[in-house]
Amino acid sequence: MSGVTRHLRWATGLAAATSIAALLSTVTAQALDLAEIQKRGTLTVATEAAWAPFEYVENGKIVGYDKDIIDLIVKDWGVKLDQQDVPFAGILTGLDEKKYDFVCTALFIKPERAEKYAFTVPIALSKVVVTKLKASDKVKSVDNLSGLVIGAPVPPSGVTAVLKTYNESLKASGKAAKDIVYFQGSPDTFLALANGQIDAGVDSTLTFSSMTKNQPDTFVIAGEIGAPFYVAWITRPEDGALRDALNVELRKLRDTGVLTKLQMKWFGFTMDLPDSGYLPPNAK
Repeated sequence: MSGVTRHLRWATGLAAATSIAALLSTVTAQALDLAEIQKRGTLTVATEAAWAPFEYVENGKIVGYDKDIIDLIVKDWGVKLDQQDVPFAGILTGLDEKKYDFVCTALFIKPERAEKYAFTVPIALSKVVVTKLKASDKVKSVDNLSGLVIGAPVPPSGVTAVLKTYNESLKASGKAAKDIVYFQGSPDTFLALANGQIDAGVDSTLTFSSMTKNQPDTFVIAGEIGAPFYVAWITRPEDGALRDALNVELRKLRDTGVLTKLQMKWFGFTMDLPDSGYLPPNAK
């Protein structure tokens, strides 16, 4: 092998190694952490302010459970908050495009999301419940839905998926519901329940709390079915350090009882939030 050939191969290898090192350096530099946010002095988050009591607009300002939490976090971090109200249709795309640092809006931890984004520890949980009119005795127990017409959200709602799986499990013992009727939204389901069009409705405890706030003596929960859904925020998967910093704050708020107070303020009940077991397989 000539000296020129050896030199060319050495130069090529050096260039390749340099390129790889530069690429790794770029990837590392692109990852966002708390130190970078504090250096910048501003935290930019996206919120879809359209789901009370988590986040909604009142008198031109975003308010709600999530807003109270993020306000406490930015205060502890010593930075300013730039909170953008973003339609849900574009909120994840905007995160991918780095238009904001993370998504500070209530998101159910779903397997398909958990494979693409890094979820924080849960800030809330929602149980799936069967609801009925308080004055009605048609629903004796959630263990027996025989002969009942149940109202539920239009598929592919997670709540509806839980109901269908649960109803299938009751078929073997002849205790399955007579029919499942689908509605576009929870207000329609509760209206149908009030009018006697259905015998019971299935929804989440979070929705039930919101829908019955102004009429607490009309509807009651007959029982729970299936496993709960966990609610959290998300960061980009490469920003694991930022997600970890958020988890430190969220755990501190949970363990000191602050989250419990905020849950009573916004939902009227408290939630036991786990430290593990909330992420599906293959989560980031």
